[in-house]
This record gives sequence, C-alpha cells and structure tokens, in this order.
Amino acid sequence: MNQVLHSTTDEQLIEQLSGCYFCTMVAVDPKSKAPIYCTKYSGSAHPILVNAAACLSCCEYKRHERLN
Repeated sequence: MNQVLHSTTDEQLIEQLSGCYFCTMVAVDPKSKAPIYCTKYSGSAHPILVNAAACLSCCEYKRHERLN
C-alpha cells in the first residue's frame, strides 16, 4: 500500500514538473536523491541534478501553468 501511494505521488510530481521550462528530464529511479535534470540552477544549457524540494521551491512550473 505504501509503495502504491509513493508511486502515485511521484506521478503527480512528474506531471506538475512537466510544464517547467527548465526541467529537461525526470529520472524514474525511485532511489535517486536528485532525480530532476534542471538547467535553471546550472546556469547553462547543460542540466544538473536537483532534488524535488529544490525544483518545487523555484516555482517555474507554476508560471507555465498560468500561461496556458
């Protein structure tokens, strides 16, 4: 049950972040501590790995939702 809940939460997170301009990819490995490839924090076209908390705190995914 706990694994199913965790999976649903991950799917919702990925759906939210899919609209972010800076998020280039989300790794599917559930054990990864930094599964999100982000170009905003790298300062270049080459993404760095960030965790979900850093990605959600930047709120770029919300800006994209408002534009659509």
